[in-house]
Amino acid sequence: LGMARVKTQQTRREQAEASRRKVLRAARDTFLEAGYHAATMGQIAERSGLAVQTVAYYFGTKPKLMSELIAATVRRAMGDVAPIERPGWERAMATATEGGPLIDAFVDEVHPVLMAVARVVDVARIGGMTDPEVQDIHQFHENWRARDCGKLVDALNRIHSLREGLDEHTANDVVLTVLGPDTYRVLSVDRGWDSEKIHDWMKHSIKALLLKPQI
Repeated sequence: LGMARVKTQQTRREQAEASRRKVLRAARDTFLEAGYHAATMGQIAERSGLAVQTVAYYFGTKPKLMSELIAATVRRAMGDVAPIERPGWERAMATATEGGPLIDAFVDEVHPVLMAVARVVDVARIGGMTDPEVQDIHQFHENWRARDCGKLVDALNRIHSLREGLDEHTANDVVLTVLGPDTYRVLSVDRGWDSEKIHDWMKHSIKALLLKPQI
């Protein structure tokens, strides 16, 4: 009886997780098509094949669903390992004596996340213009991004690679902007750049803006 109960509980957890994934896929498609305000929980539920009550049970409100969609998209893109904890970044941190390799490693780890999340974050940003709760959610995720970008700036500062007269706060703002979902969306959607061109431009731009000139 004990083993049967454990298997039943495991099956229920797997079913619940499968349902959550269905809702998140439906939410992503609905938000991207309709925008935050026009998308409804009913539309998302219908698209997922689940009842509205089930969607509300798993995610609560529409703002909370948007927050979880951003978080889940980021987790999937980075394989549940933050960019600053991935092997490429850790190797660069352990061996780099100048800024270029650190920037290369950081952009290599962050770029796939931007590819995955840029359009979803843009929906939240626009929704937050008229919804304070969505604005708070957008800002929450931006704060996490700022902390991660700050790790790059801290590392550059430790090896004395930052441009003379450039303070860490301004340097972090530069990284946040160049490696920003808004920047990625503009270049990919509005300007039609492919991902490789964006990836190379991000590396070149951060190096040009942050690092001491080569003598």
